[in-house]
Amino acid sequence: MSRKNNSLIMASLVMTGIGLLSVPASADEIRLKNGDVITGKVVKKINDKVVFNTPYAGDIQVTWTEIETIKTDEPQRVTLTDRTNLKTPLESYDTGKATIKLVDLDEDDGKEKQYEEKEIALSDLLYINPTPELSGVGVNWTGRVNLGGSVTQGNTDTTTLRLDAESIARTLNHRLTVAAVVNRATNNDVNTQFNNRSSIKLDRFISEKWYIYANNTLENDKFRDIRLRTTTGIGSGYQVYEQPDINLFVEGGFNYVTVNYYAAENESYPGARWAVKYDHRIFGGSTQFFHEHEALLGLDNLDNTLVFTKTGLRFPIINNFNASVQYNLDWARTPAEGRKSADSALIFSLGYVWQ
Repeated sequence: MSRKNNSLIMASLVMTGIGLLSVPASADEIRLKNGDVITGKVVKKINDKVVFNTPYAGDIQVTWTEIETIKTDEPQRVTLTDRTNLKTPLESYDTGKATIKLVDLDEDDGKEKQYEEKEIALSDLLYINPTPELSGVGVNWTGRVNLGGSVTQGNTDTTTLRLDAESIARTLNHRLTVAAVVNRATNNDVNTQFNNRSSIKLDRFISEKWYIYANNTLENDKFRDIRLRTTTGIGSGYQVYEQPDINLFVEGGFNYVTVNYYAAENESYPGARWAVKYDHRIFGGSTQFFHEHEALLGLDNLDNTLVFTKTGLRFPIINNFNASVQYNLDWARTPAEGRKSADSALIFSLGYVWQ
């Protein structure tokens, strides 16, 4: 082979390499109504926000109604407003619209069946890459476990232990919440704190925001003379927010309370219930503020009024581990004889969260 031919081959290889390097990496693209174009990868669309991952700014949130066109290079799991679930690439040829390939994910044989392409309005795209419960075809499990305590030895031997846990199973129309807390403390081998509280609540969503619920709570507190307090009821709630960075619901209903005491006379009475649960990511999403309160108002006697509150912060440590500080207050308008109305605690603990 001549030197001239070798030169031609080398030149061709170099030009081919330059051509390959000049081909842009595949990327999704959204074009905003103001003319801006953002490239990267679509992560998900929940409610009125789409999360878009960019190589220069990480994850950013874009208001869905500000998007004019969208294009994805790979198929995305999509839920439409009519609750159809698809796996399809998205491509916009007209402003405010997207072309989808009708690939049904709910076939009985488990196989994808492809139909013709169809153009829809962007407003018909309810979710992109939703969690299982939002798509209506699965369960999303979340939860946490916290452990706190201390041991001192010397002139005074004390031991304290606190364990609390909560797990939530969420489907499209149902939410099951199970929670428990255990507190133990001793001073020179003498019990100074001994109480437990467990609860279960089932929510049935009758619309996107409104739900009805049934709940049951069991409580034991030796030092408040409560052998077993049972609270059972039904009611309705409104889910103001249910998002990764903010959650808020308010609810109210009716409960029936039965109390078995160690020393005092047993009692039972109807009550009205009010509850709020709120959490919000702050400081750039690294720390979570949370607040919960529940009030039970005796309908036959206002002296039978109970209030439970919990307020605090959770700080991330590594992976799913976190540290928390919280202030709890339990208040009874008329406690058992010889007991105080309020029990408060400032609690520090380590925890694990899964979601």
